[in-house]
Amino acid sequence: MLYPIFETVRLPRLDRSKIHELNLSGTVVSFSTPPFSATWGEQRKFPACINLYDPAAYLLPNDIAPLILCYESKWDVKGLIFLQENIGWINFSTTISKWEKSSDLFRCKNLEKTLIEYYTQMYGPEGHYNKDTYEAFLDWRIETINNTQWIYHHNVKNPDGEASYRLYWQTPISSEHYLTINVSYQVYKESIEAHNAISTFAQRLMGATIIGLSPSAQEQKAAAEKQWPNQKYSEHMEPLRWIRPKKDFISVEEYFSDDGK
Repeated sequence: MLYPIFETVRLPRLDRSKIHELNLSGTVVSFSTPPFSATWGEQRKFPACINLYDPAAYLLPNDIAPLILCYESKWDVKGLIFLQENIGWINFSTTISKWEKSSDLFRCKNLEKTLIEYYTQMYGPEGHYNKDTYEAFLDWRIETINNTQWIYHHNVKNPDGEASYRLYWQTPISSEHYLTINVSYQVYKESIEAHNAISTFAQRLMGATIIGLSPSAQEQKAAAEKQWPNQKYSEHMEPLRWIRPKKDFISVEEYFSDDGK
């Protein structure tokens, strides 16, 4: 049985997880996820080997940060078993972003600046997705997981309406690429218990994530550490908030133009 029986917030059992391994131009990323379990859709297949330097591998190749979707899965969040109802959903994704500007992402300040520019250009006043209120860099902190330093933060879209939450872990894997693990979710009725359960679930997913940098990436990292000795990520980042009025009505055109970002 994939879901436990007795919890009030029931999430997929992690002891049913399968290990996934990605070879990203010599950098190996492994992580574990439970089987896909959502009311709609099915598990997509993704290649195990990806060439980070092949332009054809990227979505939106002309964007500020072209993206490779390396893996994605989804699970329903279930309530009490006798009610037979879903109380939300979780989407897990692993992506690679290529920063088009000339800055070494192994320098801590450069990665931080890159993330600020990225979210501003996506959700800020002139951003691609600027219809809804969006809050970024909430609960910013630095986490070391299996010898890799990650920037963690969570973002919230439309907090005063049907809010969706995104938990991000981000780290450089070359001087021009960074890896993002994103656990996005929505609960249909706000519940501290559900938020805490999903946060714990996400942390346990991350606990099984291991990165082995390629020899060339290790050389790039060593060069950055030599050039910028004793560098550290910021322990605090001021949240970015773009507050927009809540609409009582949304047009058909607006509804279908919103791709859920």
